[in-house]
Amino acid sequence: MPNVITEITPLSDKDCFYITERNKQCFDYPLHHHKEYEINFVSRGRGARRIVGDSIEEIGELDLVLVGPDLEHVWEQHECNSSDIYEITLHFAGDIFSRQLLSRTQLAPLKTLLEEARLGVCFDVHTILTAYSRIERLLKEESGFHRFIHFLELLHHLATSGGHRVLASSSFAKLSDSAESRRGQQVAAVIDAHYAEAISLARLAALAS
Repeated sequence: MPNVITEITPLSDKDCFYITERNKQCFDYPLHHHKEYEINFVSRGRGARRIVGDSIEEIGELDLVLVGPDLEHVWEQHECNSSDIYEITLHFAGDIFSRQLLSRTQLAPLKTLLEEARLGVCFDVHTILTAYSRIERLLKEESGFHRFIHFLELLHHLATSGGHRVLASSSFAKLSDSAESRRGQQVAAVIDAHYAEAISLARLAALAS
C-alpha cells in the first residue's frame, strides 16, 4: 500500500475558500489527504486513473469530483497521453457551514452533498458542463463578497443537479455526524478542558448516555 501524505493546502484561516488553476503535462502528485473539502475539475485528462478511497476509475475527457476531509485521493497518469492537462482545484473548510446552518430547510441538499463527500462524489458530464461556467465566473470575479456568492451558487448547483454518485465504500468515511460521534466529541471536549482536574467516569458516561 503506497504511503499517503498529509497535504497542507494554501487555504488560510482567514479565507472561506481557495481556488487555483493550472496547466500541466502529467499527473505526478502523490496519494494524499487534507483536512479541507476539495472540488477538483480536470479537462483533457482522458485515460488518467482517479483513486478516491477504495474507488479506482479511469476518467474521460472531463472529470469533476468533490472530496471530503481526510479522504485519500490522487489522479495518476495511467493511460493519459495528453501533455496539456487543465486543472482547477478549490479547497474550502467545513467549518464555514455550522451544524445549525445546515439544519435549515433551504440548505438540506447541501448538507446531503457534504455528507456524501466523505466518500467522494463524482459528477456526470452534463453537471460538469453546467458547473464549469460557474467555476469560470468564480475565477474571474475580483470582489471577495461576490466570489463567495459564486462559490455558494456552485455548491448549490452541485447539490441539486442530481447528476452525481458516491465513489468510495463506507469504510473510508473519516468523519461522522452521528449522535454517537457528537457524544464522543462532547466527552473529548470535557477531557480537554478539565484534564488537570479529577474527572469521574460517571460524569463522562453521563455525557455519552
